[in-house]
Formats: sequence, C-alpha cells, structure tokens
Amino acid sequence: MSIEIQKNLFTYKDLSQIVNRLLKLDKELDEMLSVYQTNDRRDEIEEIRVYCNPVYLLQGLLACLYFEDEDDPVEVSSDMRSIALEDEFYKCETTDWLIDSLAGKPNPNPYANKPHPWTKIDELKKYPEEIYFCIESVMSSYFTLTGIEEDRREAWNFWSSHTEESSPKIEDKKKWENMERAYFNCQEKRKDFLNNLLSAIRNPKNELDNDSQELEGQESSNYGFVYFIRNKDLYKIGITENLLRRLGELDPDEILNVSRCSNFKFVEKELHNTYKGKRLPQTEYFRLDENEVQQVHKLLNQLTEF
Repeated sequence: MSIEIQKNLFTYKDLSQIVNRLLKLDKELDEMLSVYQTNDRRDEIEEIRVYCNPVYLLQGLLACLYFEDEDDPVEVSSDMRSIALEDEFYKCETTDWLIDSLAGKPNPNPYANKPHPWTKIDELKKYPEEIYFCIESVMSSYFTLTGIEEDRREAWNFWSSHTEESSPKIEDKKKWENMERAYFNCQEKRKDFLNNLLSAIRNPKNELDNDSQELEGQESSNYGFVYFIRNKDLYKIGITENLLRRLGELDPDEILNVSRCSNFKFVEKELHNTYKGKRLPQTEYFRLDENEVQQVHKLLNQLTEF
C-alpha cells in the first residue's frame, strides 16, 4: 500500500478535508449507479458507499461519545475520567478489521472482514484505498494524542495478552499503568479532537477560509458588514463587503445578526478576541452556548459605529 497515512490531523480544517474526501468518493460511486451495472456490481457499490458516509469515521471512537437524541444523536462525553483505555480498544477492534479489509490485508481473526474484492481491480481499487486512508488517518491521529509509544494495535495486543495472564509480570503491570496514565492525561486533547471531528461531519459544506482572505485584493470601502450566522452547532462571526455573495457561499442554517457599519474590521476583531477560548483553531467558527449567543448580539449593538 503506497498511500501514506496522516497521523497529525487535529483541527476542524484538517478533519473537514477528510470528510470532503469521503463525500467526493460517495458522489463518484453514486454516479456509477446512474449507468448500467450488473446486479453483483451494484451490490458492491452500495456496500462500499456505506463507508463513504463521514459518520463512519466515528465507529472506532465511540468509547468517548454518547447518543443524546434522534435529531443530533452524538455528543462527546462531558466527563471522560471514567472511560478506560481498554474501552477504546474494544470499540476500535472491529474498525481495524474493516481497515485491513479496505487495505487488502488478511486479518487472522476469524470474525474479521475478508480483503475487499476491489483491491485487486485496477479501475476500482482507488475506492477502498481512499476510504482506508480516511478512516486510518483519523484513527491514527486520535491515538497519537494519547502519547502511548506503541501504535494502537501493538498496545491492544499487549493488553489482550496481559489480561489473560493470571499473574502478570511486574514490568508488564507497570507498562500498562503508564499507558493508562498517558491516556487519562490527554482527556482535553481527545475531547477537542472529537468535537472538531463532529463539527466537520455536521458542517461539510462550510467555507473554512477567513474573511480577511476574501477582502485581500479588493478595493475597500468605508463601510462593511459584520455577520453572525449559525450552521448546526457552530457559529461564525465574520465580515464582508459583499453580503449577498458571502452568505450565498456559506449557505448558513440561520442568519442571526447583520450590521452594516464603518468600523466592521474593529468589531470583528473585538468579538473574536472576546470568544477566543471558544474558537475552532484556524477558522472563524465558534462553539457558543445560549448566553454567549445573546452576548454577541449585545456587543454588536454596542460596538458598531454608523
């Protein structure tokens, strides 16, 4: 397998690129179904399209997620202290079987998936390879955050053999304790990763570039717009001199507030500084609660100059 797995994904932008890569594959596979295919091939297309759904990126990471309600079911656990490292291993094992299948690798476990048939077909093998890349890159990046020196499979095998022993060696017990400690101490990093991944899955169409990039090269006027919009669970505070075009690009679920003012760049900067602790890195998106949303409205009224 020549494809190189990414192990340092973390930001909303990084993970959104993975999500959009899967969506592109899904679109191509859907187009295949618009022309004649044999029944067997159509079944294969439908089967592999399941794994193009970005939600499938969560399957190996369910230990720290919980289901809240039917409309928006997945959330990150608010208290990760009681979640043990072996819980993660249990959740990711079957996903690793799938990863082996997509990579064309046999897995010795009798319950594991067989190598995917498309891995041997030149014109089709890019699909399992790409899906393998996306899922494995997310899994590898997440487990990199733990700081455990072994990769997750080596750690899983060590834990499996360690628990089967009636009287494990002292050095083995210490090694496992060090793994558990590393896992426990990276709670916040793992929580941020999972929140970024959920946001990327829920908002695959969002433009992630900053509005300052949009204004570069344009003849600036004395007035501009500060806008406050919502897409699913994310809020964006941005500026533009062409409101209709920018909102058309972003396609928000809800336009919460718009203000045309002479100090629009200053207002944006002040709001970004105020909520910098809630900002997704390298974007103009924020996770805000209801009180903070109301505060943004008040600050917009207080700061804008006409």
